Amino acid sequence: MDKEQNNIKVLVRVRPLLSREIQDEIPQSLVSMPSNEQTYLQNPKTNESKSFYFDDCIWSFNRKDPHYTDNLQFYKQTGPDLLTHLFEGYNVCLLAYGQTSSGKTYTMMGDQTQPGIIPCLINDILKQMELSINQKIHCELKFSYMEIYNESVKDLLNPKNQTKCKIREHPQTGPYVENLKEITIKDYNHFLQLLNSGNLIRSTATTSMNDQSSRSHAIITLTLKQIKFENINDNDDGIDNESIGEASEEMISNIKLVDLAGSERLTKTKLFGQSDRIKEGSLINKSLTVLGRCIHLLSTKSKSIIPYRDSILTYILKENLSGNSKTCMLFCISPLDYEESLQTLNYANEVKKIKTIAKANKIKLSTIINWEELQKSDQSLIGSLKNEVEILTSKLSQLETNENVKSSSSTSISDSPNFTKIIEYLEKDSSKFKFENKYLKNQIINKNNHIIELNNHINYIEDEYQRLLLNYQILKNSKFQDSKLQLLNEIQLCNENFKIDLTEFDPKLF
Repeated sequence: MDKEQNNIKVLVRVRPLLSREIQDEIPQSLVSMPSNEQTYLQNPKTNESKSFYFDDCIWSFNRKDPHYTDNLQFYKQTGPDLLTHLFEGYNVCLLAYGQTSSGKTYTMMGDQTQPGIIPCLINDILKQMELSINQKIHCELKFSYMEIYNESVKDLLNPKNQTKCKIREHPQTGPYVENLKEITIKDYNHFLQLLNSGNLIRSTATTSMNDQSSRSHAIITLTLKQIKFENINDNDDGIDNESIGEASEEMISNIKLVDLAGSERLTKTKLFGQSDRIKEGSLINKSLTVLGRCIHLLSTKSKSIIPYRDSILTYILKENLSGNSKTCMLFCISPLDYEESLQTLNYANEVKKIKTIAKANKIKLSTIINWEELQKSDQSLIGSLKNEVEILTSKLSQLETNENVKSSSSTSISDSPNFTKIIEYLEKDSSKFKFENKYLKNQIINKNNHIIELNNHINYIEDEYQRLLLNYQILKNSKFQDSKLQLLNEIQLCNENFKIDLTEFDPKLF
């Protein structure tokens, strides 16, 4: 299995000024980015600047600046790597961190005119899934959306579910959320409907720093399942086999897109007397503090136990912070708040020291079912079914006299391990046939498009031939007329010369 050790990729983006920050004149930004990898932060009291170096520095302060980067341009810089890693079978994570009102949600979600990373990424994933059909790769994309509000998990796709979403830990894949609803994405519009419905019930509130402040950490998880089909016996005559073949490899990868709630101070949010808002803010700061402790211990390579379990957020992100994941962390900063920006940039400096070990989640599949193994039991499968039919018949006859016979009978067909294996095989075979139909349909569409394109070429060639033929005939007639005119001129000239000669040699003159 392929393994790659990587540092967490760190991005820093400075947001533009908010309307409430612009008064009589536009204030000067305390942040400057002279290059794509360097950030300067100026102390307004001493005018001293401190420099930082990161993987990418994104300038979004002033639209008039030549190096201004909007949401779409930012996605073009960041999105392709996330997309590539996901389809290569790696687990991926993108976290957005920053003070409240620093532009995290706008960067992740965007709006109608400037979509953020999440809708742009989904759109490209669905496009790549369509392209993968021609490569005999069956893709299935599942979507889950949750928030961590007041240290409890809430399913944003199934708000009516009263069952608690508890955190469990798988021995191989790590922590996961139990009872979290996953929905298979049909198309881009279907995703937008799910995303918008989830955003509507996400916990937000108005503070003095943000009209729609996120009061929870939002986590979107996209799980991509890829099954690659191959033809075992290729034709020697070079003729392409229209069958998709058998499933040879399976990859299951996921990408977590995390919009963290902003760190906040009561003196700035001015939520005095609002107990609910104060409780939300304290729990937000608590989870971010635990996240900071975990990151500090990981960056210093401390031998101390990492306190992942001290917060639901860090427990869910355990694998993404130090395990099987290619992780990218985006830090959004304000151009005017020196203290918060300095704290965020120092935090980002620690994060870039953390390493993760990502593994491509590939599994080789057996293409042949071992029927002999299925039949190795005390009695054949057919015999088992016959016996079960006899037992059920006996139950039915005794049901009227003894209702307890129903509970004291032998194991049912569904409990048979052989029967379960066959059901699993048939389900996989059914999925294969569905994809094969989709693949062949796509091939037919491609061939029809190819035929249309060839017909267009033929029509173009015929039109060009007719045009050239017409031009040739016109040119030929033109040359014939020119030759005729030239010949007439020569005849007329000869005639005139002949008359002159006759005049000179007229016998009467002699």
